[in-house]
Amino acid sequence: MLIWRRLKKRNGQALSIMVLTLTVLMGFAALTIDFGQVAIAKSKAQNAADAAVMAAVMELPNQTSAVAMAKAYAAANGFPDADVTVVTPYDGDAKKIKVTCNTEVEYTFAKVLGFESIALAAEAVAQKAPWAGDAMPFINLDDDYTEDAEIVAWEKVDPGDFESINNFEIINPDDPATLYFKVDYLNGVELKKGTVATIKQEVGFVYDRGNPVYILSLSSDVIKSGKVLLMDGTLTMLTDLKNKDIVDPSQLVLLKCDFHDYDNTGKSLYLTVLDEYDIANGEFPPDYEPPDGGSSMLVG
Repeated sequence: MLIWRRLKKRNGQALSIMVLTLTVLMGFAALTIDFGQVAIAKSKAQNAADAAVMAAVMELPNQTSAVAMAKAYAAANGFPDADVTVVTPYDGDAKKIKVTCNTEVEYTFAKVLGFESIALAAEAVAQKAPWAGDAMPFINLDDDYTEDAEIVAWEKVDPGDFESINNFEIINPDDPATLYFKVDYLNGVELKKGTVATIKQEVGFVYDRGNPVYILSLSSDVIKSGKVLLMDGTLTMLTDLKNKDIVDPSQLVLLKCDFHDYDNTGKSLYLTVLDEYDIANGEFPPDYEPPDGGSSMLVG
């Protein structure tokens, strides 16, 4: 009887050890199999977010088109609308868009340890480079290019505007052969009152090269209406524009022009419109390459 009790005790201990061992093995299985599934799901979500955001950023500044494009690409990669969040402008920047793809992984072995599932979110942020090239640092506010291709920029228009803007920087300022103006319009175009006569020489450098140039313009429909939408949501008369008013990018087009005459004294550019691009809806010259090589990029 004593021997039987000892055997029974040993069997019980062996069973306990076996159960403990199996639990440990299940834990290792959870680490290797379940965590492997998590890694695969995370990678799939990140790839979907990256693809969606890079497709969407090309549609900016048209936010509606950008959001639709992001969701279409996410869906093509296995993430329906309900699992996708799109934010643009992102971080207060109309050039940026953020896409988040959400998913949930059901554990298999880890359930033994009390873990049912894990929620995952993969984020991607992309930024579209501003228009960069021989875009003159002005905005056409009054000449309807659809009725007469001959337009004049940097001229005085009501109420005292000289079609000057603040949204530009001069690239290669010390080299007349490669100098150009880099214009940023995606966050709106801020108007600057006064003649801004400090860039006459730089404009002359561009003129002397004899190449076609680009210039921002209010669209023909906006010019004809006499009213323009500002970034703050205000619809104002063109004759009531004030210093530092910011024109909403939805109101703009990009004009490719022949720069055929320049009044260095009177500060006027005489241009002939060759083509029009609806940049508000992502339309750009098909053969255009920014001088600095920028287009769009993942930034997070």
